[in-house]
Amino acid sequence: MKNLATAALLTCFPALVFAGGHGSLGGHGTGVTIDTHVMEGKTGGLVMQTTQDVWIWDNPPEGFPAASTATCNQYIAFGATPQPIGGTFVCRSVDPDGDVTLNTGAFQPDGSAMITSIAATGKWAAYVGASWIGKTTIQAGENGTVYTFTPTN
Repeated sequence: MKNLATAALLTCFPALVFAGGHGSLGGHGTGVTIDTHVMEGKTGGLVMQTTQDVWIWDNPPEGFPAASTATCNQYIAFGATPQPIGGTFVCRSVDPDGDVTLNTGAFQPDGSAMITSIAATGKWAAYVGASWIGKTTIQAGENGTVYTFTPTN
């Protein structure tokens, strides 16, 4: 099952995070896995990973931070092979000004992640309902990743 956790890191984890974003509010981020739990079943398994992330915004609007931190939990399902069969995640962030974001998402068949802001306060509140496509750009070993996030709306 350790191989499943490794496969999850290399296949799914990478491209998933970020808060709020309309129009051109995209960016890139880094994630470091700080905890992993594996549940084994007869026909597959589940992996839960927790990451600490830094989101760096491209051209943030005036009054928005250039970067913020987040904690994310990914839940990845595996069948009989080490290839993931599905997954979801939740990312939560309090930016340097104290504004909150809560994002959810799902891994896509092409290896990307669809992310949606489901709750936010302060300057991020206008971004509830916004979504992005996240893609891994660099896999830094088993525990680190660099990714981009591009707005879809």
